[in-house]
Amino acid sequence: MKRLFVTLFIAFVFCNHGYGQTPKMDSLKMVAMELPPDSTRLKVLMEISTALYRVNQDSAIKYSEQARDLAQELGRMEDLGYALKNIGLAYYFKSNFPEVMTNWQQSLEAFESIDHTEGISNLLNNLGAVAYSKGDDPKALEYYLGSLRAAEKINNEERMATAYVNIGAVYANDGNTYREALENYAKALAISERTGKKDAIGTTALNIGELYLNQGNADQALLQFQKSLSVLQEIGGHVSTAFASLGRGHAEKGEYLTAIEYYNKAIAEAEKNEATIEESGAYTNLGDAYRNLNQNRQAVNAYLKGIDLAKDLEAYKEIKDGYEGLAKAYASLGDFPKAYEAQTKFDETKEVIRAEEYDTNIGNLRFQFDLENKQKEIAILNQENEIANAEIERASITRNFLFAIAGLFLLIIGGIMYQLRFVKKTSAIIEEERNKSEEILLNILPKETADELKLNGFVETKKYDQATVLFTDFKGFTLIAEKLPAEELIKSVDFYFKKFDEIIERNNLEKIKTIGDAYMCAGGLPEPNDTNQIDAINAALEIVGFVNEQHRNPKEGIYPFEIRVGLNTGPVVAGVVGTKKFQYDIWGNTVNVASRMESNSEPGKVNISEATYALIKDYYKCKYRGEIDVKNAGKHKMYFIEEAKPKLSVA
Repeated sequence: MKRLFVTLFIAFVFCNHGYGQTPKMDSLKMVAMELPPDSTRLKVLMEISTALYRVNQDSAIKYSEQARDLAQELGRMEDLGYALKNIGLAYYFKSNFPEVMTNWQQSLEAFESIDHTEGISNLLNNLGAVAYSKGDDPKALEYYLGSLRAAEKINNEERMATAYVNIGAVYANDGNTYREALENYAKALAISERTGKKDAIGTTALNIGELYLNQGNADQALLQFQKSLSVLQEIGGHVSTAFASLGRGHAEKGEYLTAIEYYNKAIAEAEKNEATIEESGAYTNLGDAYRNLNQNRQAVNAYLKGIDLAKDLEAYKEIKDGYEGLAKAYASLGDFPKAYEAQTKFDETKEVIRAEEYDTNIGNLRFQFDLENKQKEIAILNQENEIANAEIERASITRNFLFAIAGLFLLIIGGIMYQLRFVKKTSAIIEEERNKSEEILLNILPKETADELKLNGFVETKKYDQATVLFTDFKGFTLIAEKLPAEELIKSVDFYFKKFDEIIERNNLEKIKTIGDAYMCAGGLPEPNDTNQIDAINAALEIVGFVNEQHRNPKEGIYPFEIRVGLNTGPVVAGVVGTKKFQYDIWGNTVNVASRMESNSEPGKVNISEATYALIKDYYKCKYRGEIDVKNAGKHKMYFIEEAKPKLSVA
């Protein structure tokens, strides 16, 4: 399950100091036009393109392509590699990833043909930047580590710093590897400050600020973001990402109007520089801010703009974040069909990202899930056809039997006996198929909800004043999924989830859904009760006990996962969405807080919110853990369940 945090990335590349549109630049352009097609002209063209790719991408492409053609003509492979690199850089800042990949792959090939280690390091890093922007973290990390090894081979500190900060950005995507992210950022910052590279200092400060923000330390994050903005403004770099980060820092503190000002600045800067991926992210951030101010119409417009921009780039992380916010905005407006459509697209996009990250392992899981759904649909259709055919066949035989009455009295008697046997057999078939259809429906919806759907053709949305929501996920599932064979991974997840199904049914809970390695259920619905918090705690302890036992004594062919569990109690809204594929789901801040309780839990522990603690403190011994800041829900205290309190005997 993907955690709810925002990840920042800046393409971290070093360049020579440029001149922009200055008299010196004009002079260089005139010199380039007057020189003969030799190495001197090539050098001038390279200097012009290097100076321009940040400030005027179209001109940079023009002069880089001239340098590329001249380098090919002169047979200068090193200059050819750098010319292709500059073309890619200009397209990168225009967010034209297909052109970026084409030119950078050719650049890498040019450098590899002459064993130019510094160029190889540079291009491996830049290719990693594209993979990262498209959501392919494993591929990005592979490129970055290759870049670092090449830089270390020639002791190039600038390239080493580049690799360290980008490796840190990948690690920052997973809350379990924040420590590794900070270690890599610290290495990059130390090198950058020692070598006086302000571009690198600005980038590293920005990423360190994001890490602080992910950990809930908005004040420290804002200091780093402001430091980055000052440095980038000083050197004339792109500041749209810094503005967006400052907006997120203020949003984390609940200062949404200030955040909106920064997001609009980020959008204006990104649009001016044709930084489409940054513009898309800023629109999604703007949507979040409007939604937190309950201005959901403006939020919907912002999310849609961000999604449209991201689709052009196939930037799946930005698409996923946009649909996630859009679903919440539509839900707040009460437009549940559109909320469900956006949620479905969010799930689909998240699966695309996971498929790219974990190759065939998660891809096979997704394929199996889709296949199972199709099989269910086909099975239902087949059952309906069998019922219809059985009824038609019975009617046909009845008709033929009546014709036979007029002919032979003896055959009438025989026909009656045959018909009675057939009717009995056919009725049994019909009843059996109806029972199968009923069983399939009950696997998708709670019984009370299924009955309402069959009776009315629709299910009314219901509000529950008190329900307890339970989330689980497996520690380190992402890394484990990369290593395990797909068959073993699927078998292991299925083994655990089947047991969880038994446990929650025994404890009067309702399964809501599973997403990847995450399992979600709730108590107190669809039929309200007063014991849902106790039921959920009992189920959580039983789940933890089962997983811990498997970890101590693993079953053959089953991976011994470790599990985190989190719970929260409060009001929720429940209902059925969809027309072809029904899904029973729940919404509300109670669900969000429960998810945060799980993500802030520890392996083998049950982490509960203050709301749940207040209801169960007389029955269980608990350990206070401190507070966390939950977006849109304020600060929440957390407690670990330790054990049930002994029951007292009263004389």
